[in-house]
Amino acid sequence: MLAALMAAAGLLWVMVLVYLLSFEGVPLKTFLAVIFFVVFFGVSVMYYARTRIVVDAGGITYRGMVRTKRFSFKEIRKVDVLPGPVTVYAIRDTGGGLVHFTSFFTHHQRLAALLVERAGLRPV
Repeated sequence: MLAALMAAAGLLWVMVLVYLLSFEGVPLKTFLAVIFFVVFFGVSVMYYARTRIVVDAGGITYRGMVRTKRFSFKEIRKVDVLPGPVTVYAIRDTGGGLVHFTSFFTHHQRLAALLVERAGLRPV
């Protein structure tokens, strides 16, 4: 859902860029600002379209924008919850690795509770 919203916003900024090209004398700063938003929403679409967390009987597989990491439940040593307007969940493993997901994920609270339960952790 969020990837679709980001794609719609990116498309809007592309249309603004095309519209600006029809005018003469538009300042370079204006074009740079619009190009920034086109790139920003393009990267956001790639991030939210690619990021996945898959839970199976043996652990979790986190697929981010540039890397994929596998954790068994016994490797998970801590799940930090950082509340705010957007809640961030940070999963730390025994090897010092860290992956995170946010409350933008569907069923994020259920996922965090499942990770804590299966990893044998206690809520703090």
